[in-house]
Amino acid sequence: MEINNINSNINNVNQSQNSSLEKISTGLKINQAADDAASLSISDSLRLQRSDLSQSLQNLNQGIALTRIASDGLENQQEILGDIKQKLLQANTDTTSVDGKEAIKKEVAKLTEQFQNIAQTTKFENQKLITPDGNNTTLDISTTDETFTLDVPNTGQIANELTTLIGTTDFGTGDIAAIIDRIDVASDQVSSAQSDFGSTENQLASSARNSITEEDKNEKKKE
Repeated sequence: MEINNINSNINNVNQSQNSSLEKISTGLKINQAADDAASLSISDSLRLQRSDLSQSLQNLNQGIALTRIASDGLENQQEILGDIKQKLLQANTDTTSVDGKEAIKKEVAKLTEQFQNIAQTTKFENQKLITPDGNNTTLDISTTDETFTLDVPNTGQIANELTTLIGTTDFGTGDIAAIIDRIDVASDQVSSAQSDFGSTENQLASSARNSITEEDKNEKKKE
């Protein structure tokens, strides 16, 4: 009988030690229902919330990276449009020789190719950001509570239109002013897209800060 009591006490001690070791190894005060059934339920809920918040924060960070890459691509395109317009204004005057105008046409065509290249290669994880990819015309950045939707600007179409205009215009005698007008419209389109991506980036950053604050609150509740 005494031996049984000793074994029983040893088992109780072992269980107590295992429970303590589990708490130490996991760094958590509550590991199983025997510790505190009510608190465990709350703890599990907080862990789930933390998991959701962490994933939301990751999505937001990726969204911010996406908007910045798109904004950089659009900024480069805007600079190219500025260079093209400057050269077109140079060609659109009688003080520039016919040969000079033809040389400018070649330069403008090269710049348009660069513009198109940016339109096709500005991506985030193989997702095109400033030219629609197939039927994709919007980009969704989702968190636990909300979804941010961005329209994909079609800067590739701008490049196609400019290429056609430049190719069919005789810079020596043709109406270069028509190309200049298209450049102005394109510049406004790119500027509008830049504004949309910039605004969304600010919204994402604000949501990320809120998520961090919420996660900090949950951490304090667990302590």
